[in-house]
Amino acid sequence: MRMITVTIVLFLTSLLACEKTDMRPPIPPMVENQVFELIWATRLAPNGEVVGSDMQQVYKEHFITFGDLDKPATIYGYNTMTGDLDWTYEHGGNDDSNIDFNFLADNILLCVTANRVFGFELESRTVLWEVDLASMGLLRGRAVVRGNGKFYLAADFALGTSYQVQHLLEIDILSGSYGMILSLPPDSVGVKGISPPVFWNDTENNRTLMVLNEYPSVQLPPEQDEQNLMAIDLETREVVWKVERFTENFYSNSLHPPVIHNDIVITGGDWSIYAFNVRTGEQLWRYEFDYPWAIWGKTNHLLHDGRLYVNNSQEDVTCLNPETGELIWNNPKGGANCTDNMVYYEQEDLLVFTSWGYGSVMVLDALTGETLHREHRYDNSSYNNDVVYDPGTDMFFTSTYKHAVGFKVKKP
Repeated sequence: MRMITVTIVLFLTSLLACEKTDMRPPIPPMVENQVFELIWATRLAPNGEVVGSDMQQVYKEHFITFGDLDKPATIYGYNTMTGDLDWTYEHGGNDDSNIDFNFLADNILLCVTANRVFGFELESRTVLWEVDLASMGLLRGRAVVRGNGKFYLAADFALGTSYQVQHLLEIDILSGSYGMILSLPPDSVGVKGISPPVFWNDTENNRTLMVLNEYPSVQLPPEQDEQNLMAIDLETREVVWKVERFTENFYSNSLHPPVIHNDIVITGGDWSIYAFNVRTGEQLWRYEFDYPWAIWGKTNHLLHDGRLYVNNSQEDVTCLNPETGELIWNNPKGGANCTDNMVYYEQEDLLVFTSWGYGSVMVLDALTGETLHREHRYDNSSYNNDVVYDPGTDMFFTSTYKHAVGFKVKKP
């Protein structure tokens, strides 16, 4: 009997030896230690769970989170020190929906729902202005804040039809006045779409370039559509340069803007990260991952101190040199489907973020990629929204489906 067992083991071993060798880097070890310290947890609702906006904010002494899918637009302010719910705002419109996306610009919280976008002043906790998207037949897309007091929101007219038009609205953050600065109607190629833009000051030519991804045929499945990158003079609206079809299938990076490092603009597409000269559109480098595809959409690329951190909505978290595209490190189990914004914790050189795919708060060594901690659940509920950081308390905040949570991290 023992001889039969040995024979079976040897046979299985030989079969395994015939498997394709995994050429990817080994998984960095997970270190068990007291990296994560829970400070407080507050129930979001007396009963049930809450599915609010993925994005959350900190303003002064409050952690700000948002209401459930079946609620009108609702904002909650939790005390950062105690976790107490100090205030609540609920939109009065009966026809409104929950806040999908939100952005913080100084003391104004920019809130985007299916029907409208409004500016909420956090000191007085009042609505300063509203733009009624529904009355214009528009459905909100993704957005970005620019440092000059402008808010840029993509919005679709006649979404899902053959005559769909994607507009880019420029909204004044203080007043709510707006204009449509770019409109992309369908053509013989197909229905067009754009990513949120990034902005770069071209001091040599005394102009500001607005750089964004363009998708010529968004009605097609991702494996068939292409991806362009273009730079537009913000004042004249003229196209300065355009890179046609730098991906010929599996378009991506539509939910966040490209990022700019010095004079290099970087974006995701297909299974790669691409870099271009922001002045000319010349392709500088491409880093290809060994996937059949990647989805550069869920997590915004993070630039910090000459390093580029990316997550492709699969499990990898990767650090690249933004100048050359050289791989610095790759953690193939760093965090699946990271939420919108990674936080770089400068005091300890840590990456702190929520992996929606793992239902966990992840703490990675930002210099080596090592997974230092994975905080999986609280009260049997997964973490599901952005981590935000408050330097005043040196605390982080996020939420599960059940709780708002305040915590601290430290490097072992």
